[in-house]
Amino acid sequence: MKWLARLKKTLNAQLVTLSVMVIVLTVIIAMGSSLWLNLRSSHQMMDRNMLDVAYLLARTQDVRGLLEGSGDQSVTALLQQVVRRVNDLDVAVVIDTEGSMLAGASTRGGLQGVVQPDPSRTEPVFLQEGETENGMERCACAKVFDGEGNLLGYAVVGVYMRSVYQMVAETVLQYLVIAAVALCIGGFWARRLARYIKSELAGYEPEDLHRLMVQRADIWDALEEGVMAIDENERIIYLNAAAKQMLELPVDEAVGQPLHQVYPASTLDRVLHSGKAEYNVPLKSLVHVKILADRMPIVKNGRTVGAVAIFRNRTEMVRLAEDLTGVNHVVEALRANTHEFMNKLHVILGLLQLEEYKEAERYVLELTKVRAQSMGGITGRIQEPAVAALLIGKLSRAQELRVVFRLDASSHFPHGSRCLPIDAMISVLGNLIENAFDSFKNVADGAVREVEVCIQEEAQGLLICVEDTGCGIAPKVQQRMFEQGFSTKGEGRGTGLALVQSIVQAYGGDVRVESVVGLGTTFTIHIPPQEENTEDKQEKEERDCTRS
Repeated sequence: MKWLARLKKTLNAQLVTLSVMVIVLTVIIAMGSSLWLNLRSSHQMMDRNMLDVAYLLARTQDVRGLLEGSGDQSVTALLQQVVRRVNDLDVAVVIDTEGSMLAGASTRGGLQGVVQPDPSRTEPVFLQEGETENGMERCACAKVFDGEGNLLGYAVVGVYMRSVYQMVAETVLQYLVIAAVALCIGGFWARRLARYIKSELAGYEPEDLHRLMVQRADIWDALEEGVMAIDENERIIYLNAAAKQMLELPVDEAVGQPLHQVYPASTLDRVLHSGKAEYNVPLKSLVHVKILADRMPIVKNGRTVGAVAIFRNRTEMVRLAEDLTGVNHVVEALRANTHEFMNKLHVILGLLQLEEYKEAERYVLELTKVRAQSMGGITGRIQEPAVAALLIGKLSRAQELRVVFRLDASSHFPHGSRCLPIDAMISVLGNLIENAFDSFKNVADGAVREVEVCIQEEAQGLLICVEDTGCGIAPKVQQRMFEQGFSTKGEGRGTGLALVQSIVQAYGGDVRVESVVGLGTTFTIHIPPQEENTEDKQEKEERDCTRS
């Protein structure tokens, strides 16, 4: 039955059952050992009493006179007085050598049978057992002699075995009463103990608490956030799998160890001493990842008994944010632009040091002219400053890589695109151009190294085309190149094209790839115009009214 199975699992039932088992086992052991010792002691005492009484009767003049032929009235009275006054004695008789009973007395009011003494025994007093009509009998037999030493008969005293059984039953009954009282007391205190333990366990049964602990441990280990807790002695009491991975700590060896022994750079103990929570604390000890920690004290009854830290790994989030906003591409473009200018400045400095002033002047004018033509060609067609800055930076990057970088003459991109936000535009364009630059890593030095970009925004939508003369993309790679994390360029790559596709799809566009191994690759993206919502239209109208 389910309720019985449930009862067996409760803390109260378990403690009561345990108490009953302990008490019953204790009573059984105590009763068995005590009963054995008591019976042994009682038998020995009973045997000594019977031997002494039989010996005394055999030495009395009345018993001897009875066996020699005198009257028996006084002997019968003597025997009745003996069985009445001597404890643990049931029968007393006088028997002649022929086995005839001459006088006797019994506690049961009659003598249906008496164990006959064994004539082969040579001892003057001896113990003997035998079957009678009233049951097994244990007796002591004492030989009676005349004045010349001739055997006249026997003085026999004894007990029936049912008396022994009665003594055993009484002893067992006493122990059963003691056991019943002990069970009542034990059961009462077991229930009290169960209620106290259950209150300390917040009302949970041990099985429910164990299941809850296992479930919560699995949940904590499944979290992406790391969790580490210490007690008031600054020892680690909990560390989940994410914290182990972030902090590179051995979880099996860390739990139970002092905090600074396992993680010397930790400042979690500061919260333990101050009792104040700290939020968004960067871990300066970890330079290869960006981790923020929230630290809270553990308070019980108004006293700080520990502290817990929650670690959030922001490395991947920061990287994705930089990819989404195009920050990496702009920074890379500025770096390349700065590097190019530094090279040009070194040339100018060298010419000045050689006092080649005319040559330096000619170099500066030519450089300025070429630079102005390149920048003018980009800024004249691309009216959005951020996108123009990106293309100028990529132009400098291409010169570093010895790649010819061109912006198609038909390109035009207005300020404030209706098809794609600027940050998304920078992310898409930057990833495609950088992917084109990567295609020349496995190309021979004498091969043509060109990248051409075309950007056109018309009423029908936005067209982005990036064409290179690199190594091309194998058909097997084309099938997976838009998968997140897939890359042929090593670990830590495989997000650029996946990000491009996700952005294009988010704005209802499509990506077309044409590639021939050894000849080059062309990425063509078309994005339709985006519908302006009411708020955007209203803001635009307000700006136009303000300008007018």
